[in-house]
Amino acid sequence: MKKLTFTTLLFIMWIPATVNAALLSVSEAGPSSAGGNAEILTMAPGSVVDDNPGQENTAQQGFDERQNVLLTQLLEVDGGSISAGTSVSSHMIFLNSDGRQRITHHNVDWVFDGLILGVISQRNGNREDISNYLGHPDTIYPGSFRNRGFERRDSYELLNDNTLRVNMRVREPGDWIRVITAVPEPATLGLFCMSLLGLGLRRRK
Repeated sequence: MKKLTFTTLLFIMWIPATVNAALLSVSEAGPSSAGGNAEILTMAPGSVVDDNPGQENTAQQGFDERQNVLLTQLLEVDGGSISAGTSVSSHMIFLNSDGRQRITHHNVDWVFDGLILGVISQRNGNREDISNYLGHPDTIYPGSFRNRGFERRDSYELLNDNTLRVNMRVREPGDWIRVITAVPEPATLGLFCMSLLGLGLRRRK
């Protein structure tokens, strides 16, 4: 009985960690040209507005925004769109140098625990601004303006279903992109539950 109870408890603890599609890890080929290292922020910053005092960084940083959101309207992303009725989680990756300091940070690999559905990196930032309802409620975001998003020397590459390689080069202004990931289906959680319970019963025998 103890084994079955432990298995059930394990499943209950496991659910909150999987219903959200969070940033799992980040790795880099090397530090940025300013000597900074990529970082996942465990707490969302108070502001990511351009040159906001105390909120600048010297390397790419990322944080989780709103999680498990049911889209009520079409969401435009680079090269396509995500349909209304889709459950998504949102994440921001940014590099915001102090003043006109030039910083280059290439080959930074961001790993998510959900399928990457799309990236929003439009140069003028219109799509980022429109999608700010997916932003973290405790964070102030910039609006749309020239060169808010990616310019010709910035790029990203999808390495696999849940890993994004990002290259940023900033001076003024910085770069901000939003990454949209899928939320695991409830059916997946149910199947996992049944397998755990079955394992517990077999071991008890």
